[in-house]
Amino acid sequence: MRRTYGKKVYYEELNKRIILIGILFIAFVILGTCLNKIFPGYENIINDSISRIEEYYSSNDSIGLKNTILSNLKLDFKFMSLIGILNLLVITFPISILIFMLKGLSIGYTINSCILLLKAKSIKIVFTALIKNLVIIPGTIILIIISINYLKEFVKEYKNKKKKNIIFLLKQYLLNLIIILVSTLLIQALLNFIFINILQFLVR
Repeated sequence: MRRTYGKKVYYEELNKRIILIGILFIAFVILGTCLNKIFPGYENIINDSISRIEEYYSSNDSIGLKNTILSNLKLDFKFMSLIGILNLLVITFPISILIFMLKGLSIGYTINSCILLLKAKSIKIVFTALIKNLVIIPGTIILIIISINYLKEFVKEYKNKKKKNIIFLLKQYLLNLIIILVSTLLIQALLNFIFINILQFLVR
């Protein structure tokens, strides 16, 4: 009974953290949708970027498709790696949260600006922004949650001055980071590949 109760409390706490980080992210996405009211010159920025986005995702040659997939993969890798590295230290952990929230801010700004500027034609751009982050965002949330648990253990072992345990926790965290990073990036890359092929088929 005690073990069952302990597991129940653990999963309840885990769910609360996931919900909290998810709500914060959504709040920043909503905040991002209001930024174009603060910066009235967004039309020129969006107009310039939209033509590049359409050309970027509508290339019909295999080389263009490969470059697009690799480019997205590099950006996602840099983003998640930065979050994972910053999560290693208590001091830098808040910076990783800030970067993650700024990601939500940029998504919200892009989506709302496209809707206001392109109206019905914005669907393709909005869908692109959502698909590009469909796996990356949940993967990053999982990484942050795991980091919180490890940071708690790091602090506890540091206070107890157990160096061996700290090294073990660090290795364990790095292993989990690699697993989450690789699995998230592979799934997102596969999703991007499917989406870009569908997009190319629709614009033919």
